[in-house]
Amino acid sequence: MNGKSSLQQKIYGYTDRFSARVGESLSLHVSCRDSDVYDLAVVRLHHGWEGSKGPGFIETVVPSDIDGQYPGTHYRCVPGSFVEIPERNELLANPLGLEISVAVYPTLRGGDQESSVGAYNISNASNTLTEASQAIMGNLDTENLRGWALSLDDGRPTFTYAAGGALQTVAMNRQLQNHHWYQLVLKVPTQAGEISFECTPLKSPTDLHVAAASGAEPESVRKRTDASFSPSSSAFRIGALAALAEGRWVATACFNGKIGALSVDRATSEGHEQVARWHFGRSNRPDGLLLTHVVDESVNELHGTCVNSPVRAVTGPGHNGIVRDFRQSPDEYDAIMFHDDDITDADWPAALIFSVPETMDSGVYAFRLTVDGVDHHVPFFVGPNPSRRRDVAVLFPTGTYLAYANDSVSFQADAMENLLGHTPVVHIEDLSLQETPEFGRSCYEAHNDGYGVVLSGSRRPIVTMQPRYCYPFSIDAPWTLASDLFLVHWLETIGCEFDAITDEVLDREGSELLDQYSVVITGSHPEYVSRKELDALEAFTAGGGRLMYLGGNGFFATASFDPESSHVVEVRRASGGTRPHQTPFAEQHHANSGEAAGLWRDKGKAPDRLVGVGMSSQGFDHSTYYERLEDSFDPRAEFIFEGIGESERIGDFGIAGGGAAGCEVDFYNPALGSPPDTLLLATSGGFTDAYQLVVEEIFEMVAGIGGSEHPSVRSDIVYGALRGGGGFFAVGSIAWSAALSHNNYENNVARLTENVLRRFRDSEPLK
Repeated sequence: MNGKSSLQQKIYGYTDRFSARVGESLSLHVSCRDSDVYDLAVVRLHHGWEGSKGPGFIETVVPSDIDGQYPGTHYRCVPGSFVEIPERNELLANPLGLEISVAVYPTLRGGDQESSVGAYNISNASNTLTEASQAIMGNLDTENLRGWALSLDDGRPTFTYAAGGALQTVAMNRQLQNHHWYQLVLKVPTQAGEISFECTPLKSPTDLHVAAASGAEPESVRKRTDASFSPSSSAFRIGALAALAEGRWVATACFNGKIGALSVDRATSEGHEQVARWHFGRSNRPDGLLLTHVVDESVNELHGTCVNSPVRAVTGPGHNGIVRDFRQSPDEYDAIMFHDDDITDADWPAALIFSVPETMDSGVYAFRLTVDGVDHHVPFFVGPNPSRRRDVAVLFPTGTYLAYANDSVSFQADAMENLLGHTPVVHIEDLSLQETPEFGRSCYEAHNDGYGVVLSGSRRPIVTMQPRYCYPFSIDAPWTLASDLFLVHWLETIGCEFDAITDEVLDREGSELLDQYSVVITGSHPEYVSRKELDALEAFTAGGGRLMYLGGNGFFATASFDPESSHVVEVRRASGGTRPHQTPFAEQHHANSGEAAGLWRDKGKAPDRLVGVGMSSQGFDHSTYYERLEDSFDPRAEFIFEGIGESERIGDFGIAGGGAAGCEVDFYNPALGSPPDTLLLATSGGFTDAYQLVVEEIFEMVAGIGGSEHPSVRSDIVYGALRGGGGFFAVGSIAWSAALSHNNYENNVARLTENVLRRFRDSEPLK
């Protein structure tokens, strides 16, 4: 080990993607603070948790031609989403003669961001308006006094333009109310005359009698101008302005809310000509998905590109309250939602490009960056090598890693101690997150305006993926990648070579990726998966493959990877089931896939159908053990319990809460489609009332749903053999893998798991 993380973290980094194969390349992006140099080494990760109950933190240096010392450069991570419009023929450079119509739906008044957790102020950057300004569109360059912008200034519609060596404004008196639609119409004369600016509250098609925006009347304002506008060469953006900070163009004056129905015309001597008509509900793709490309329907084709993943597939001012799928009525989804804290790509320059050498085995690696003896790891996975194929693959749940990326909910959520059953255990990395809110939020949190985060990306530092990371929820035990390193080290200890595959790769390549394997093993928490992944795993087991589900709360909720930018995952929340927040009714279809949001059980693909069990409860005060049930003595299950006594408690030990059953757990519920002849092998000992029955199992609020009272609050171990020789084994507990290393791997959890793996690798059909 070359060092430990600490509050004196001076270096952070990320890669352009999580996984690469031999012959492919990864780009590494690094920002170094208060140091002119940093050291870099490539390491293979074996085990993360440092506590005395396990083998400790283990990594090995993998010599490479990129090892060495590098100059340190600091780059800011600047959040804020927008649409970038490449200018052609300077059609938008000068506001002269422009007639703009746009609908706006503000959700957070300018100036309120500073009081919101996670806001990031771009100090010492050029081209900033006031702290209370939020740009709707424009190319204003305040430093050089050129260009123009349409914005909300402390909630007041404002047109700012450069003329005569100064900034001029035309502003409304009214502050727009949040969560209401307004139409703004701006007309700029072609010569000396009056600028006309109008604001009209829009009535929703769903409201038959409710007055628009509390009955407010339209407002208009006019101002004389000599039309001596100063055109700008700055980038034209929707949802933000461009600011120069440390030699890089970043976002400033970011908008919070929706912008829609945007058209720009220009008055001419012959009448009007359309400059642009950006339709945010239309797609250039045959499947109608709304990704990064923004369509301009005008002849000028001023198509835009979304930066930092503003939310697409959101309702516009014309939504009728009936249509739920944006592809069915694009005109009703003519809007994009922006947030000042959106970030899926920090856009740091690449420090280096690393080509995966032929000698590198598939597995879990990291770029270890070190400054002043303090390490920061940037993990990555090396995928399967065709020349060294294994019969076992580990599916690392990178969709879940991204959903939880930089989660600081323990610091923010109300009643956290009540949820956990204990005071959150705060670690060094959690404090580091509090110092770096610009790295962005997880899908368990809300934006500054209260809208739940639905998009997460890997092209930013992810503190929660540090190999030593312990989650405040998890009873002082590792979470996400750090938890899955328990499995990695166990496999290495028993001499089982494996290929490392990831969610986004399986989503992209489908069942063909799994064809070569006898066994696929999941990580400890494969919660967020796509339909393509579920279909691939189902085809795998139906075709004779064996699936070992060594986790809990798995295959639970819908995720979608951007088919053009797979480093971005989308997780929207439906109107039911266990969830940290809820996406609005008509915005519950994924822009990345068209999938309806929510739990897979509600869409006919319950995890029970794949692995026999599904989510039962979550609790974080302590974990418990398993006791064998009648089915465990069935001759078909004899191989599983070889060397384990008939009355022996299984897993009454472990790093995660002192037992193998805990954190988030699943139970056998055949009503949800567990395959016929599934054997219920073991069930957990009692949980406390910190474990409550999941919401999706409750139809009325009644007493008696805690772990000490309700029979469904439990973790079950099941096994099933399928036609075709395949099958599944499931433990239904996140804490399971954290018990593998107990007593130097000499324990009944490790023994039972190895029994299953040994038999699953045997080509003889399961019975």
